[in-house]
This record gives sequence, C-alpha cells and structure tokens, in this order.
Amino acid sequence: MAATKFNTEAMEQCRTTVSSQAGQFGAIGDGFSGQYGNSDIFGKLGSSGAISAAVSAMDQAGTQEFEAAEKVLRKVEGALDAIQTNVADVEEANKNSLKAV
Repeated sequence: MAATKFNTEAMEQCRTTVSSQAGQFGAIGDGFSGQYGNSDIFGKLGSSGAISAAVSAMDQAGTQEFEAAEKVLRKVEGALDAIQTNVADVEEANKNSLKAV
C-alpha cells in the first residue's frame, strides 16, 4: 500500500486565501446595498421611475450575487478545514498505533 502524502502548508495557504477572498466578495456586496437614488434625481424625465427601478434592480442583483459568492467560498473554506482536521486526526491515530504498548 503506497503512502499518501498531503502538503499541509499548501492546504492551509489555499484555505487562508479562500477565506480572504470570501471576505472581499462580502465587502463588495455590502457596498452595493442602498447605492441607488430616488427617481427625482433624474429630474422631470418621463422615464425617471423606470431608470430608478432598473438601477435599484441592478443594485439588488449585485448584492445577491456577491453574497452568494461569499457563501460558496465560506463553504470551500469549511471543507478545506475539515480535510485538514481529518488528515491530522488520522496521522495522530496512526502515530499512536505505532507506539509500544
């Protein structure tokens, strides 16, 4: 049976990077919220309400998409953490099984 090798430093670097990126996506999404104005800012244009509604819809969609990206990256971070924990637990159990009784 071949020994399995895990690069724990690479897994930790990946987990840390994913965590950082998740926070950045969340911050971008937070920046979208409420960044639209009242239709009055467009003056007396006939389509002021439609323009305002379109900007509001785009703002809401941006917020939702960045929030979804943050959630996915948080799940990836959690999965990487679980892998690291499982590998460490197995290695510890294997080490303990080799100790003299």
